[in-house]
Amino acid sequence: MTIAIAHDYLTQRGGAERVVLSMAAAFPEAPIHTLLYEPATTFPEFDSISVRPSPLNRLPLLRRNHRLAFPILAAAASRTHVEADVVVCSSSGWAHGVDTSGAKVVYCHAPARWLYQSDVYLRELGAGARAAAHALHGPLVRWDRRAAGTAERYLVNSSHVARLVRDVYGIEPEILPPPPVLTPGGARRQVEGIEPGFVLCVSRLLAYKNVDVVVEAFRQLPGERLVVVGDGPDAERLAALRAPNVTLLGAVDDATLRWLYAGAA
Repeated sequence: MTIAIAHDYLTQRGGAERVVLSMAAAFPEAPIHTLLYEPATTFPEFDSISVRPSPLNRLPLLRRNHRLAFPILAAAASRTHVEADVVVCSSSGWAHGVDTSGAKVVYCHAPARWLYQSDVYLRELGAGARAAAHALHGPLVRWDRRAAGTAERYLVNSSHVARLVRDVYGIEPEILPPPPVLTPGGARRQVEGIEPGFVLCVSRLLAYKNVDVVVEAFRQLPGERLVVVGDGPDAERLAALRAPNVTLLGAVDDATLRWLYAGAA
């Protein structure tokens, strides 16, 4: 039996990408098919795996900002043919639409936020991009629901996402919690200038993650300290919002993250 993995895009460091690394460890011979791949901005472990990006990857601008490709990602996913007996799709909306003659097993991180939480997700885009997204909303919802229906089995990461999948797709999914993000054993690297006892927030810096609410709350907590780990389009806005008791570290390696978890209050 041949197995392949499909993922939306490998252009960032997040929980979904860590899940893909776990899939690759479980199926070491499986290639990873993805719409966009930017090695510099995702986990370096992908360097040793056979990653097969779509033709869109020839455009550096899209590798740097996958949201610019929003109007064409559904078509690109549909035209991605994966030849395997079983395709394991790590999907937040695009990968479950790949074409295959084999069986398709989907691991859904969340139904497509740009379709079902569009007011929050798309507010980071310019007015023109938002107008295009609203114009495409109906056709993309129909495409997304058809794509979900092509799965032999539909897995989700939590009971919350299971409810969303039932509401959006009418599918009764199986709940399979993701692997731990980080194991406690291993190297630790201290962050100079930060003493233990802080509150830790680890997230990609995207509007729908609501990290701004956490940052704003610490204006009312001058005696507490907040450390935020992560990068993303919302970084500049959060930097302008933060009070002196908030530290934005950006992206960090696993050794640093391990030390931060150990030192959090």
